[in-house]
Amino acid sequence: MREYYNIELKFKDNNISKENFLAHLYISDEKMYFQIIDNNETSLIDRQFSMSKKSLGLFEDNFEIVNSEIPLLFDQSRIYKIRSFENDIQNKYFTIYVSKIALVFSNSHKERINEGKAYLSSNGLKIVNTFYSFFTNFKDKNEFSISRMNEMQNFYKAQQLTFRPELEFSNNEKRGSNEFTIKKIPTLNYKFINNDFHQVKKTIQIICNFISLCYGVKVIFESLTYRTEDKIFIYRDTSPNNKTFVSDFATIFTHLEKNYRIEKILKSNWYDNYIKEEKKFNKAIENYLHSREVDLSASFLLLFNIIEVFNIKQEIEKFEFNESKQIQFEKAFEEILISLKRKEDIELLRDKWNGIINKIELKPFKSPLEQTLILNNINTLDFGYSFNKLKKTRDKLTHGSVNSINEQSLKSQMYCLRNVSLRLILANLGFMNDLKNVT
Repeated sequence: MREYYNIELKFKDNNISKENFLAHLYISDEKMYFQIIDNNETSLIDRQFSMSKKSLGLFEDNFEIVNSEIPLLFDQSRIYKIRSFENDIQNKYFTIYVSKIALVFSNSHKERINEGKAYLSSNGLKIVNTFYSFFTNFKDKNEFSISRMNEMQNFYKAQQLTFRPELEFSNNEKRGSNEFTIKKIPTLNYKFINNDFHQVKKTIQIICNFISLCYGVKVIFESLTYRTEDKIFIYRDTSPNNKTFVSDFATIFTHLEKNYRIEKILKSNWYDNYIKEEKKFNKAIENYLHSREVDLSASFLLLFNIIEVFNIKQEIEKFEFNESKQIQFEKAFEEILISLKRKEDIELLRDKWNGIINKIELKPFKSPLEQTLILNNINTLDFGYSFNKLKKTRDKLTHGSVNSINEQSLKSQMYCLRNVSLRLILANLGFMNDLKNVT
């Protein structure tokens, strides 16, 4: 890939400048940035841009690409850093760093049509390694080889996309050298049918979320290749806020009877259930993973919020009365009238009475959060605490009464809530009937 690409752009805010500017776009695995050239010695556009309201917003809200020597696709690309004017031998420029860009090339050789590969973050290596045998190359240490585990040879399905975790290998071999080092790179290898770039990227993100849930560690894809018959997309995400979650594995498989291994659960219909409530699962899984990285109080609140995420909507129900209902209500009203001191208040009381009757007819709501757990066959007592106890702790933490809770008790409740929230996610993903009985 070239050192940089020539781009002509302009500010959307004409108060900064109405001119077009030449910029150099630099792209690497670690960072992507535009060096915007302005050789006017008195120019203050770097300062004016930095002080504008949208300067740390989306790239496309700030700039318009007038001309580019290569097609670019900005995917909610955010400007996260700005450096003031600097000088090199030829030009004076200021720099803006951006988070997400796809370069679009021509697929001139018509290779690997409708295929692609997502390159995962460091946590992904821990997971992809589990798809490979520990006993590869066990006999001959002088021969490099690595093979997949049994039953992990096939691709897994996510609607119109099939995928499987794979290791890619790079090396630093040089001509004439006696030794070289091989580096393992975690990837998701995929094939697709009739999916555009955005749909594929969204599907890969959901797969990463689900695999993250399975192993209890955050996995993201940092770059992505996508090939059609005519085009090749090379996408990178260098966002500085890509979280590095450092917890050890905490797999979900001990909760399941049938889908007790990764290759089994990936063959289930988890994806179809996920996309029906995508926002809920994104939030719940993010909460679950984040809860493993923060202190006890914050962790408890994040986990309890998962129950709120899946909170059921209760329908209004009414009591069933026989035909004497109106007569009995009228008798009750007459009894109350007897105690009224001022007769001129009778009509005011009747208006209030009609409202009271309407409320009496409605059945009281049960605790929606507790009902959510019951409907998903989850009993918090199986893990040591009643729901009311957990809710009281949540209320204390919400109102800042942290010191009123014994630390050991909070840890024990955390254990309970972590299991409850995880099983709730699994139940909504379609595994309610596969959850193990707690003994």
